[in-house]
Amino acid sequence: MWKIILVQHCQSEHHINEMTGGWTDTPLTSLGREQANLVGEKMIGLINSEEEYVLYSSDLLRASQTAEIIAGHLNLEVNLDQGLREINTGIAAGKTKAWAKEHRNPKSKQGFELNYREFEKGESWGEFYTRVSNCLTRLYQSEEGKNIIIVTHGGTLGYIVAWWLKFEPEMLSNAYFASSPGGVTVLSQNNYGQQEINRFNDTSHL
Repeated sequence: MWKIILVQHCQSEHHINEMTGGWTDTPLTSLGREQANLVGEKMIGLINSEEEYVLYSSDLLRASQTAEIIAGHLNLEVNLDQGLREINTGIAAGKTKAWAKEHRNPKSKQGFELNYREFEKGESWGEFYTRVSNCLTRLYQSEEGKNIIIVTHGGTLGYIVAWWLKFEPEMLSNAYFASSPGGVTVLSQNNYGQQEINRFNDTSHL
């Protein structure tokens, strides 16, 4: 039974200094490092020592640093993949939330717009979902037979869950899977071949 364990990166500097997320590349805070150690300890109890696991992470600092700490607990190597990054925020990367509020593109209507590109040179939500889906399909094919641990970002994690549940892009307007820093999500398949969410955004270890 194939399994994916998802971890949202732990507290990052952008969480406490009013910076944007997305492709803003900030490291973990001291609290974030403590959280990552707690995640690593929890993961020891989640994985089956008789099964094979590989560990992938977004290459942005807040995710890769979380992954390195977890990897130390599990004796795994970290494989970095740009496809696991948060949504590309274009010109807003490295900027403050106040700056982003003044420079985001106007929307044509209220609510979710699949083709809305929030910032110049950034991704639309549809492009983001396509990128995440293609990345997960590639990992699934290249790591066939292995369970995968993925350290990523909140938006990316939500879209991985949507990919797992076989959402068509237009279905994204109906649901959003919100998670928290250091939260752990477990996805698997049952004997009927159905996609399961066994655990979502578990933060009991923090």
